[in-house]
Amino acid sequence: MKSKSRPTAPLRIIVTCLAFWGVALWLVSRFPIIEGFGIRITVVSVRAALGLLGHPVDLVGNVLHTGRTGMEIATDCSPHLAYLIFAGGVIATPASWRQRVIGLGVGALAIHVFNTLRILALYAVLAARSNWFEFVHVYLWQIGTIGAVLGAFTLWLMWTGRRAPTA
Repeated sequence: MKSKSRPTAPLRIIVTCLAFWGVALWLVSRFPIIEGFGIRITVVSVRAALGLLGHPVDLVGNVLHTGRTGMEIATDCSPHLAYLIFAGGVIATPASWRQRVIGLGVGALAIHVFNTLRILALYAVLAARSNWFEFVHVYLWQIGTIGAVLGAFTLWLMWTGRRAPTA
């Protein structure tokens, strides 16, 4: 007699991930303090990094000004939505809770650092070639963010002894 394989495991992962994202996005939309925190921590990080690079920064609301270059840090500039995608995968994939907690913490830090570097690069583009800003911001860095999230998730899978799915 053949043993039954578990074809429901991938479906369970997908359903868990989608349920997590649904609840997380509902919470973010319901409680503006969550988005506000994401924006504030992004502003603080970018401002500190620009200061360390020797660029004096003026802050007006959520707009950072360095010299003649200014950029508003909006909701989409913070890393929380990219992190929620990563977190959904970590929570949905079978692993110990210890591995998940470590992955969520290290992933949060990695995605935040990536996002800060992304915004610093956008400042450089805006200062040097402002006509390239929209293309770089909307297309290149969106793809870069997806790549960073997938890379972080793949590293977490490798660390837990899992293998990333192959195409």
